[in-house]
Amino acid sequence: MILKIIKISHKLCLISVVCFSVFQDQSLSASREPVIRVLISKNKNLRIRSDSSIPLVIKGQKFSNKKIKGLTLKKERNGTTLFFDKNKQNIYELKNKARIIVKSSDGRGIWVGQKRYSGILNLLVLDSEMLVINILGIEKYLSSVVGSEMPTKWPLEALKAQAIASRTYALKQKGNSFYDIDSTQKNQVYNGLESRTYKTTRAVRSTRSLVLTYKDKLINALFHSSSGGMTENSKDVWKNEYPYLSSVKDFDKNNPKLRWQKKFSNKELESLFPKIGGINKIEILNITNTGRVKNVKLFGNYGSNQMSGVDLRKRLNLKSNFMRFKFIEDKTIISDNINSNISKERILIVFGKGSGHGVGMSQWGARYMASKGIKAERILKHFYKGVRIKPFNKNFL
Repeated sequence: MILKIIKISHKLCLISVVCFSVFQDQSLSASREPVIRVLISKNKNLRIRSDSSIPLVIKGQKFSNKKIKGLTLKKERNGTTLFFDKNKQNIYELKNKARIIVKSSDGRGIWVGQKRYSGILNLLVLDSEMLVINILGIEKYLSSVVGSEMPTKWPLEALKAQAIASRTYALKQKGNSFYDIDSTQKNQVYNGLESRTYKTTRAVRSTRSLVLTYKDKLINALFHSSSGGMTENSKDVWKNEYPYLSSVKDFDKNNPKLRWQKKFSNKELESLFPKIGGINKIEILNITNTGRVKNVKLFGNYGSNQMSGVDLRKRLNLKSNFMRFKFIEDKTIISDNINSNISKERILIVFGKGSGHGVGMSQWGARYMASKGIKAERILKHFYKGVRIKPFNKNFL
């Protein structure tokens, strides 16, 4: 009997040591996890509230760990004001460069407008705007980014490829003054807890810490929706040339949005190009090896102007610069209830393929490859030439 007790005690001791070691390893791993600062709002009017009865805790120049249900910030000509849900009559004036920290112990997050966010919020009041910056561990951040950038019903290996690319891209952005990265398509889309699912969390956890490197440095892991058959060389879109961002075959043929077109009336073109009086003719000066428009010459009523395909895409708000142009006569019936006249208006139709800048990983291409059983590592090494996939190290920055 005594021997059995000794054996049981010995086993319990071993279990305790193992559990402590695992817990300690997880704690150390969590402490080493990089933190990311994400700009989530620049609105002049802002509403922040808790998700449940668990209060928010705020800290700032006028508040010290104050517990609240919610708050409202308003940017006006005379400055910025703040008031709390339960005491709307008591209005606080915030000075320029004032900072307020908002925290919550609720796993359901903090509401900022119509979206919920985990982690900490840093509210920064500036002369012209209010910045709301979400501060959280990069792995939690990524479980939302993957769901914001890709449909969560897509194959797991595509989601894993997106997780590694997005982790690399985000860590490459770290080091700005107020925040590291934007939450829009300007960088990569981040919708907070609304886009986090079991599947995206699984994709992030199974690739934890993994990043893309080239010569032991983080790559600029650019990605886009669809290239239209061939991805683009970085040097043909921007001034910088990256050897790992070279043109490769894409597998995005099953993309329902592969081909697109957009129409512009004379009035719209005159509004978009007032200096040359609209556009009567577009001459493509040169194209890239993949067929994208590199430079164009625009002819209007008051003269002409040269522009890059990238800039023209931005001006016309097009899906890509893989585009061609056609002017047609559009017959419009004008009626004044007495007489009806048929007038002809010249319309520009832009035909295009793909969506995005076309550089780096094609998300629709990754989806197709994953659907054929190809693993995330191979998908990434197809779209990023000569890269290696390694656990993140600060020396990679």
